[in-house]
Amino acid sequence: SRTRRKTRLVGDTVPAVDVIIVTCGENIDVILDTARAACAQNYPSDRFRVLVSDDGNDDSLQEAIHALKKDAPCELLYYRRPGRAGSKMGYKAGNMNAALSHLDTLGDRTEFCAFTDADMILEADFLRACLGHLLLDPDGGVAIVPQSYYNLPTNDPLFQSMYVFNHSDQLQRDSIGAAWETGPGVLFRRKALVDIGGFNTRALMEDVLCGMLLNGRGWHTILCHEQLQWGLVPDTIAGYIGQRLKWNVGTIRAGKILGFGFNTALLPHVTWQQRAVQLSWTLSPYLSAINRTLRSWAILLLMSSEKPLVIAKNKNDLEHMIAIAWLISLLYRLESLVAGSYCGYREVKRRKQGYVWLSPYISMGTVRELLPRALAGTPITFIPTGMLDSSLRERDKPSRPSLLRRLSTMVLHQGLWYHILVVTLVLGFVGRAISTARDSVDQEAVCRHIWTHTLAPGMDLEDYFDLLAPLAYAVLPPTVPPRRELLERHSSFDGRIQPRLPKPEYRIEQWNWWWCLGELPQLLGFAFGTLVRFRICPK
Repeated sequence: SRTRRKTRLVGDTVPAVDVIIVTCGENIDVILDTARAACAQNYPSDRFRVLVSDDGNDDSLQEAIHALKKDAPCELLYYRRPGRAGSKMGYKAGNMNAALSHLDTLGDRTEFCAFTDADMILEADFLRACLGHLLLDPDGGVAIVPQSYYNLPTNDPLFQSMYVFNHSDQLQRDSIGAAWETGPGVLFRRKALVDIGGFNTRALMEDVLCGMLLNGRGWHTILCHEQLQWGLVPDTIAGYIGQRLKWNVGTIRAGKILGFGFNTALLPHVTWQQRAVQLSWTLSPYLSAINRTLRSWAILLLMSSEKPLVIAKNKNDLEHMIAIAWLISLLYRLESLVAGSYCGYREVKRRKQGYVWLSPYISMGTVRELLPRALAGTPITFIPTGMLDSSLRERDKPSRPSLLRRLSTMVLHQGLWYHILVVTLVLGFVGRAISTARDSVDQEAVCRHIWTHTLAPGMDLEDYFDLLAPLAYAVLPPTVPPRRELLERHSSFDGRIQPRLPKPEYRIEQWNWWWCLGELPQLLGFAFGTLVRFRICPK
């Protein structure tokens, strides 16, 4: 695969750029930190301006931005489009389109425009780094910066990190010209945005959809693979589940718009590699989480019947099945190690665990989206990430509720009852199968029962224990310091605005030995299988 070189636009003869911060009811302190960092770009102050485009109609924010203008080295503007807060047409996409239209009324249209979210703090070199790529490539439609976060809890227990996505998935897509446009921290060529008619207001995932529409019109999506922005992940499990549901529903709706990558009217110039990426993405809601959920219940139903999970004509056939299953398991472990060698083994394992425990939520969200409105209930709409919150505040040690309240809320109201139910059923069926095997008449019958019931090839029982990740989180939630304690004044900027940027220790993901506990089910399962294979049931 090809990798892009690091670029920097140098000198003061540079193109004019608009930097747009889209907001909708987020915390004002968070927005002001974002605005300060946007104004503190290492860029000639007369060649860029910053616009806070507020869909929350927040008068206090408007006053704060006007106060900040006095110290801003560049032009700092505030704008709100007409309409009631939280219910404006097109939600975030509509906000971005309106912001561009408003800026066009103020004078000559700039050649480039950047977008960031209310909670995304930009590094000072953001504009110079992204513009370097776009100026080198006349067909470059957008430069994309990976999303990094500074409030991730130690060991990332819920899989909120984008590390594997940024340092593996996106690099692979970029190598075939199909990098995703992932939202905040992007710099567009205005001509490219005009070519696709602006941001599509019918999709919740307007960012990824926008990039694919650009590819379809022959524009390049360019990955600027540097950590140049820092944001916030939802700080509650409820907020995180809501975010994932929004992404999933947005994917379904984008798939309908794109025709799963085969809408030739919208995508006349898409390459076959880009079409393959689009097809894979738009099919993922139907093939990924739903497959995991249905597979787990299919195995549970087979286990409940007490019938063999695999059928072998004779002992040799069973031995071959066992050998193939072990080989597949070994290859899977090796794949995890190889992937982890360049984007982190712990991160790869955490992603696999996250996909498992999130699958029931995503599956239900997919089903609801496909049902008629009368059966599905209220459809999922756009909610800004900063407003995806929960009253539990389980990561804030001073206000963290008791264990009983956390468990009752998360189990009864946030869906963890499902995870407990499935794991309990698995343990019960495995225990029953072991008890039945012990009652068999001879050693060969015992072994045959174990290999066709308890340890049947392909069961992957350790995967069920990944469902316990959110329950472990509920019992032992991580502690994350208050947001302001994660930041420090950036002394290198010479100006009246001193932006706050993440402290060095919060720019990297923190891990300790507790993450090893997640390996225990796999290790114990492997040890038990080895014991049975070579001591209890040798050939």
